[in-house]
Amino acid sequence: MSEMQILAVAINKGGAGKTMVTKCLSTAAAHIGLNVLILDMDTQQNATQWGRRRKDFNPLPIVRFTTENDLADELSRAEEAECDLVIIDTPPGRSTETPAAVEAADMIIVPFAPEVDHYEGIARIVRLARTTAKPAIGVLNLAEPNSQWEVSTARGVLSGIGLPFAPAVLHRFKIHKEASLKGMTAQELEPESRAAAEIADLWKFIYAELQVCNNAPLQKVAP
Repeated sequence: MSEMQILAVAINKGGAGKTMVTKCLSTAAAHIGLNVLILDMDTQQNATQWGRRRKDFNPLPIVRFTTENDLADELSRAEEAECDLVIIDTPPGRSTETPAAVEAADMIIVPFAPEVDHYEGIARIVRLARTTAKPAIGVLNLAEPNSQWEVSTARGVLSGIGLPFAPAVLHRFKIHKEASLKGMTAQELEPESRAAAEIADLWKFIYAELQVCNNAPLQKVAP
């Protein structure tokens, strides 16, 4: 990456796995040598607590809790420190933190579970993406293994909304919870697992899209 890039992981619904996606993408980025910072804007501070658990294992990526008021300063410090990638973990529900994160981001990652209320949450984030003219990508998370119906339904819903659908689907695997308890991610705890392979595929896709952002506009969500 030629300049610092910012991802906002956002959907105004709880239980979508935003923090899991944040942690997994950040460790994948750090694994290829990028200087990565997680900014935790969720008052539950799950990402921050995970960062503390992993300090003895691996101090990277760095995790810092921040608020809407301090976001700009944190990003300025990250740029001064020559950070390559900042991933912002946003809170669920309606808040001022999520719009602030989206406004600051180069790209919005929208993780969602295959549930009706999550599809409704996607529509709200898409409207925010349109307002800010930011590219966004939907990521199906917590899908049941081998459930093609959930994947095809999600693809159809996102097509109707006008949100690009990430080709890498993340399934509901126990290893994600087990890894989090140890301050790790699935790709660190069981690098040969299917869960790790899915994260690798998602990061490869996201990384390629970030490269596009450096040279040409990413496909925006449909008006």
